[in-house]
Amino acid sequence: MLVYALMALAANWPTLPGNADDMRQGDMTQMTWYLAWTPHQILHGNNPFYTTALNYPSGINLAQNTSAPLLGLLAAPLTLSVNPIASLNLLLWLAFPLSASSMYFALRRFVTWQPAAFLGGALYGFSPHVVGQSFNHLNLAFVPLPPLILLAAYELLRPGAARRRQWGMALGLLVTAQFFISPEIAATTVIAGVLGCVIVACAHGSEVAATVRRSAPAVGIATAIIAVFLAYPAWFMLSGPHRYNGPAYRGGLRADLLGTVTPTTMQRFHSNEAVARGSSLLNGNIPENGSYLSWPLVALAVLMAAIGWRHALVRLSAAMAVLLTIVSLGPTLVADNEDRGIYLPGALLNLDKLPLLDNVLVTRFSLYVAMFVAVIVAVGFDDICSRLRAGQTAQRSRRSLKLPACAALAAALTALSIIALIPRWPFTTSPSNVPVYFSSSAVERIPEGSVVLISPYPSVAEVLPQLWQAVAGIRFRIIGGYGLVADSEGNPSNFPDILEPRSVQTFLWAKATGGDGYPVGPVPTMGPQLVCDFQTFLVANDVDVVLGVEMGANPHDIDELFTAALGAPSETVEEVKAWYGISPQPSWCAAALAG
Repeated sequence: MLVYALMALAANWPTLPGNADDMRQGDMTQMTWYLAWTPHQILHGNNPFYTTALNYPSGINLAQNTSAPLLGLLAAPLTLSVNPIASLNLLLWLAFPLSASSMYFALRRFVTWQPAAFLGGALYGFSPHVVGQSFNHLNLAFVPLPPLILLAAYELLRPGAARRRQWGMALGLLVTAQFFISPEIAATTVIAGVLGCVIVACAHGSEVAATVRRSAPAVGIATAIIAVFLAYPAWFMLSGPHRYNGPAYRGGLRADLLGTVTPTTMQRFHSNEAVARGSSLLNGNIPENGSYLSWPLVALAVLMAAIGWRHALVRLSAAMAVLLTIVSLGPTLVADNEDRGIYLPGALLNLDKLPLLDNVLVTRFSLYVAMFVAVIVAVGFDDICSRLRAGQTAQRSRRSLKLPACAALAAALTALSIIALIPRWPFTTSPSNVPVYFSSSAVERIPEGSVVLISPYPSVAEVLPQLWQAVAGIRFRIIGGYGLVADSEGNPSNFPDILEPRSVQTFLWAKATGGDGYPVGPVPTMGPQLVCDFQTFLVANDVDVVLGVEMGANPHDIDELFTAALGAPSETVEEVKAWYGISPQPSWCAAALAG
């Protein structure tokens, strides 16, 4: 575990675990907000799955977003004592050693040679899926539970198992915990487990009835635990307020056939040509392209499968690795970014049509491909070690003549695999740019629960204000924000609600980004009508406080609007100007229009 932990320090170096100042923006900013939300809602008794703290006044359905409340709960002491940025950096580091260690301990159930289990843990915990997702998605990179879930299912179902009910309880609690980290990973882990059960049932049909009778009480316990804890959040996903309909990513995202052996910029030691080709797969979505194994690792897995074929676990893992690779390719075969029109078994799953599963991206099944390849490699090395220890030398048999050669070949392929998989670390982090206003006592002048209009306008195009709100402990609600919400037709959207008068939102958005406005349309020019619209906007949307921060593309244009509409700021703290106690004045618009 110590070696795994030291290896993981390279991911964000020199940003260390618990660093409270540096981070990667974008989706990580959104995750930082979620990490701040969990302790906030616990302390204030809010609904954990819905809030108007973002996208006021409609709010956001957090059950349909990547809120990861269990991670927020685990990091709550650090979030409350330091800030959520520190929690983000700690969890990003822990994702690797915890995931690798979990796989290591699961493998120790099946192998006796510790280095074999260590290698298997590293192949899973530092796999391209985990490395890629750690760039953008903490909830998808934090995967210590899937190996334990599948181990619990194995222990529950295997013949001669003891303490089935305890394993059933463990299975239920582990699936529940995984749901509160990532519902998608919980769903895909269950799907992988079910597919494994189907394979075993097909191979041992005569034992199915007896296995069902033995395991039914334990499965019932697991199902009951899952139902008790997940019924409400599942209902909230399906019927909660401000929910969107259908998958968030229409068309899905599926692996490319070439992705298994073609590196991306996430891997370090490869030619520019190979990296350029791999990085273009999945239409250039590099962090999601986690299917890479490399030629040496594929060859190693084939060799180890041949060596350990007498083990049922190796046969099952080989079948699962192949099957889940096919599943990750989606309904039709895509090779080199071209749909070849060849239908695959994934077309039968049709996950995007199923409630609660419509947001599963099949390319992410590559996590389980890496897991089962790790099992094959670990068991294969353990088998080689046990045979060599048993003294199976050249005089035993013709087959044993090949064992030393196989061991040498396996060692060489392992070394090549490690080189091929070494990530291009460290990922770049930068100062979080949180104005001192939001981390000082100055922010306490904003009453708890107030509605605040911040500029730059918070959005998918400008995520920093959402980070400032998180660092401030979410003591206030904001208009706008970055999250998946329902648009006017109920479809998923990363764009906040359109508020009236819409000219204000268009102006603030365009001036923050330096590009087109939102809603789409001409960007209004500064003048009496815009000042009047802005004053009307504040009243219509219950704004209590206005904060103008000298950031964004055109902060001076926004400051001119705020000053024309509200007068001199109540307070200025470095780059933040604050207008407190906003209250409507009957003469506002009349005075503005009169010039």
